[in-house]
Amino acid sequence: MKTALTTLFTLFNFFLFGQNMYMAKPVTHFVEVYDEKGMTISANVGTVKGSPLWRDEWCNANVEMFNGKKFTKLPLIINLVNGHIQFKQGDAEFQFVDAIQKITLFFQEEGVADSITIIKLSPDNPLLYELKKSSTKYQLLQMINKRAVDTYDYGKSSGGKKFELFKENYLLRMTSNELVSIKGKSVADLFTSDTEAAIQILPAAKKRKQLSVQDISTIIAAL
Repeated sequence: MKTALTTLFTLFNFFLFGQNMYMAKPVTHFVEVYDEKGMTISANVGTVKGSPLWRDEWCNANVEMFNGKKFTKLPLIINLVNGHIQFKQGDAEFQFVDAIQKITLFFQEEGVADSITIIKLSPDNPLLYELKKSSTKYQLLQMINKRAVDTYDYGKSSGGKKFELFKENYLLRMTSNELVSIKGKSVADLFTSDTEAAIQILPAAKKRKQLSVQDISTIIAAL
């Protein structure tokens, strides 16, 4: 009797946990594929070369939601085409009901342990950003996504489509929540309210018409 009650209690807790975390139906990570113009591809994803995923293997991750919920050591996989994030339980894949704000993924790169932090800026925005550098006032972010683009083979009009990774770097001003592309931007363009302090940290920035990612990382680390 005690064993039966324990089993029922465990199943009840699992059901409650599932209501907060799982969708009712499993999903696949090969969905909603778009070309470089943002148009839906009607063909099966299998006809597109390469992978829409950030990594093809499942990676353990710590997850933080916009509503404050936190989970640890969940096996995740990330679709960079549509921004979908799935987790695995047994042989089934599920999506989160609540909007994800931040995930820290742990993986192996050539036998060396590594990690990456990926964030979303709002619950309704599917775009994913890798957090490269952070302070209380600024964050250096790299938007990462994949698109299906045309390829061309020698002697053929088209080689079909393949998934290609696109990256773009941004500076997020935390106090105003402004997201600014760093491309072609000077120290005064990027650190508008902290220009003098930024120049004191990196004097060479004063003469540069465009700051590099390393320049911006150096400034953010010291501000």
